[in-house]
Amino acid sequence: MSNGAELGSGTCKLLIYAALASTLTASQPAYAGGLLFWEVGTPTLGTAGAGWAAMPEDASTAFTNPAGTVWRESTEIMAAGQLLYGHLDFSDGGESNVPGNDGGNAIEWFPGGGFFAAGRLNENFGWGFSVSGNFGGSVAYDSQWKGRRFVRKVDLLSGNIMPSLSWRASDKVSLGLGFILATGYYRFESSPRAGIIPGDASLRYDDTQVSPGGSLGVIYKPSSDMVLGMTYTSTISWDFNYQLQLKNFGPLFGPLAEQFNGRNLRINVDVPQTLTASVQQRLSPTATVYANLNWQHWSEFGYFGLEIDNPAQVSVTLNRNYKDTWHGAIGIRHKFDSGTLQDWSLSAGIAYDSGMVNTENRTADLVTDAAWRLGIGGQKELCYGLRLDLGYTLLWFGDTDIDQTGRPPFNPRLQGTYQNYSVNFFGASLQRSF
Repeated sequence: MSNGAELGSGTCKLLIYAALASTLTASQPAYAGGLLFWEVGTPTLGTAGAGWAAMPEDASTAFTNPAGTVWRESTEIMAAGQLLYGHLDFSDGGESNVPGNDGGNAIEWFPGGGFFAAGRLNENFGWGFSVSGNFGGSVAYDSQWKGRRFVRKVDLLSGNIMPSLSWRASDKVSLGLGFILATGYYRFESSPRAGIIPGDASLRYDDTQVSPGGSLGVIYKPSSDMVLGMTYTSTISWDFNYQLQLKNFGPLFGPLAEQFNGRNLRINVDVPQTLTASVQQRLSPTATVYANLNWQHWSEFGYFGLEIDNPAQVSVTLNRNYKDTWHGAIGIRHKFDSGTLQDWSLSAGIAYDSGMVNTENRTADLVTDAAWRLGIGGQKELCYGLRLDLGYTLLWFGDTDIDQTGRPPFNPRLQGTYQNYSVNFFGASLQRSF
């Protein structure tokens, strides 16, 4: 009896940790190389993110590069809104071993956006303020889908407040520093096997944490037609700490699950540091091109810690085998001086993000891969001091394979393909100059 209890206890721990370890991730579903995305409703929607750190011509520079605020000629505020719609449908490849359906579309409509303000204190100092978020994701599968042993619903939502200051060191160079206060909300739900009986148990966890971070920026203007920009954002660490909720385990595992139910579970999540270099080059009075190069430290995000308060102060550090990612983008904006589109500026862009995980390490809570971006946008001054921007970006992953396996004793498996995986971003912003 003692040996059986010890075996059952160890199995219960494996089930709980396997479910948690296979699901840490997901403010808008997971996109690009990882969970950091370029779409926050700002004018960069129309260039697929190109020029991100080298666009000091509107208030959104308070978020994208704090060094740009000192170049403002007036005080500007921008309100940006965005809607996201995804297509994340799983198609079983024939090797999945948990009965159920294909889960439906796991990403549907989701709102986003931000508020941005920027101006100058004097000739040499500028200020900025932004409320936004470009990290996280949300997926929700059908309750009876084949991958419910791993995940049914997961949200990792973020929102940042960032005040900043900038200093013009010369007529060509400015530096910026932003302080980030990042709020993270994490919720996870899955349906582990109840035990020997082939039913569904329930595992749930949710918590909200606030942590600090920072952003550094540089703007260099070698000529009146060129802007070079670079930004660095620091790691942000959230230590989620909440009661683990376990229900409906069978007769064998029920008493053991009760040992963990209600215990504080601490989960450490690190938002990765990033480095972005951008350029803006004016080709003519009506045409400007933009470009980006970016690095994101996703291998750091792949390590996370789990710790349960009793029994036995269980703790472990897990590695999801993530890789650092790279991003490149190029875009163009053209202003029309005559014709039907007079006073409109139209933009287009294309970008590529490398993948952060190989197929053998991909999990159903964070379905991500290498991806292409295509963006289009329009910009017009509606009246003096009031500017409208419209933008759309398609994020295309294509067919993304998954083969996720769980741990003994039940060894659940999810094998198949997310076919034509894509995400659509629709955004608009209004900027007022004073």
